[in-house]
Amino acid sequence: MKRMLRETFSLSFPYLFALVVIGLMVYGHLRSTARSNSRGAASAPATALDPVCGMTVGKGISAEHEDAIFLFCTEQCRDMFEIEPQLYVAEGCLVCKAAGVSTPMAVGAFAVTWQGDTYHFCSEEHRRDFRADPAGQFMHTMWGIPEWLYYASIAVVLVISFGLFEWRSPRTSPAGSAQGRPSARLDLLRWRPFKALLRHPMTRFVTQLAFLAAFIMVIVSGLFGDQLPGKNVAPLLTWTVWWGGLILLILYMGKAWCYACPWNAIADWAEGLRAWGRRKSGLSLQLKWPRWMRNIWPATLLFIGLTWIELGFGVTMSPRFTAWLALGMLGMAFVCAFIFDRKAFCRYGCLVGRVSGMYALFAPVEVRARDKDVCRSCSSKACFRGSEAGDACPTFEFLGSMKQNTYCISCMECVKTCDHDNVALNLRPWGADLESPIRPRSDEAYLALVMLAMTGFHGLTMTASWRRIVDWIEGVYAGGEIISFSLGMVLIMLVPILMYAGLVAISRWMAREPGVGYRDYFIRYAYAVLPIALFYHLAHNAEHLLMEGQKVVALVSDPMGHGWNLFGTAQWELAPLVDLPTLWIIQVLCVLVGHVYSLWVARRMVAGLFQTRGAALRSQLPMLVAMILFSLMSLWLLKQPMQMRSSAM
Repeated sequence: MKRMLRETFSLSFPYLFALVVIGLMVYGHLRSTARSNSRGAASAPATALDPVCGMTVGKGISAEHEDAIFLFCTEQCRDMFEIEPQLYVAEGCLVCKAAGVSTPMAVGAFAVTWQGDTYHFCSEEHRRDFRADPAGQFMHTMWGIPEWLYYASIAVVLVISFGLFEWRSPRTSPAGSAQGRPSARLDLLRWRPFKALLRHPMTRFVTQLAFLAAFIMVIVSGLFGDQLPGKNVAPLLTWTVWWGGLILLILYMGKAWCYACPWNAIADWAEGLRAWGRRKSGLSLQLKWPRWMRNIWPATLLFIGLTWIELGFGVTMSPRFTAWLALGMLGMAFVCAFIFDRKAFCRYGCLVGRVSGMYALFAPVEVRARDKDVCRSCSSKACFRGSEAGDACPTFEFLGSMKQNTYCISCMECVKTCDHDNVALNLRPWGADLESPIRPRSDEAYLALVMLAMTGFHGLTMTASWRRIVDWIEGVYAGGEIISFSLGMVLIMLVPILMYAGLVAISRWMAREPGVGYRDYFIRYAYAVLPIALFYHLAHNAEHLLMEGQKVVALVSDPMGHGWNLFGTAQWELAPLVDLPTLWIIQVLCVLVGHVYSLWVARRMVAGLFQTRGAALRSQLPMLVAMILFSLMSLWLLKQPMQMRSSAM
């Protein structure tokens, strides 16, 4: 009974977590409504710009000044407003925020008309700054988690780390492999209607067609629409809705994006000369992917390169650059489909597929063989080679030996081709691929560390600290903005990786386990940082998705900024999906959950590496420090006020 309850809880925890988050959002909405009614602000507009930080907010925290009602994101902004309201009500310079520049003497001296409105500046220099990047001046400040919540979260991290986990040494077996039973599974393909739906050739085609429509909208709007990000759907749909939603999709549906991927769909349809059904002939040269590139280093380098372009050149605020990047991904998939056999690009080269593949080790969904013995006795190996019923596995996976989600793209061809009905689509607990010893790979380990560094880097670039780092580098080397940005990016990437490498060396020295080399330590422990990276990524993207994502409802009616109203929503002004205090709690909850799972994964990795419990415990102490430092870094980033350029979208 105890085991059954434990398995039931582990299987249902991802959905309990989702219910808690939804409950917090509902509670926050009800609290904001009650606060608004209690202050007599029921007649206030549904949404407005916070005059202090510039964020779009809904009803909740309000103040009245000169017979007008102003809405605020937090009590902090309201208190700042009430101290000196004229500072925020009077028109001021958009660059330095100095008030009073619209006085009769100043009007016309340094003025710019943009989007039908006239803005005044305190100097010619600031007017030039505005003309160089108009949209960039309409940012809002997202306040970070408050001091009390930050320090309380640190205390919880320390209590969890030292009080609940690490002083219990992990179990090991004489062979050095982890003990424990496999976690619970629930096979969705036991439900025949769902299985029939997945096997139908039109199911994937219709799904891909829906995502292809969104992809075409991004391309057409980005290339031919208004280039102001606030009037073009391409940046918001790509960088806020898709990129933010992708992490949430992986967390609950694994590699579902690969199933619907429009890049893969277009390349597959063009090369295979069909839109659905089994591939009978094609135009590909069917060359083998070069042996020296049969790893995920190409995808890792593309991921780093995309981050550099995205943040260094302001691509997220450029509809045209966004469209060209999307076409660039399509071009790579297209060329590889016509040159190499199967879907080699999906397995080795696609940065989205490889990042999602690493995160999918944690996903609660898997495609697996029901019975490995059936696979061993199968002579046709149809899941790998294909059959009349469906295509061969596009990423060269054989169900009989597949143990991880990393390279599966959930195309469901094996569900069609298996002669023995031996394919399962399982619901499982979070982190199931990391529960038992896995075959560690150095390329995967480095990608995991790069993902940790890059998620933190994304958050850091939105803070004042990053601006100070870039200015310092530019002052030292005098190399210009891009060179300083690039050097800063390299520095921020190397710091967590070098810190991790040093703690691994200390861990190996403390364990004193003969026969276990530094490389084994380095590679195996790297998988333990994945939950921290994943859940910080989720916490960071929640800012964009929940606070800015609702704007897509209006933009889809006028995707190109041409004054259309296709669905009647172009004039809708929706409030953020959550208020800021509730968002803070959700973000901290994500970091804490990621920290707990990283501790758990580290324990499992230790159990598979050492033969003695003493060596396992000693080795964990430096890595415990690493997990704590990485989680505290996540909390520190969430504490920083962030400049949200997406407010211009």
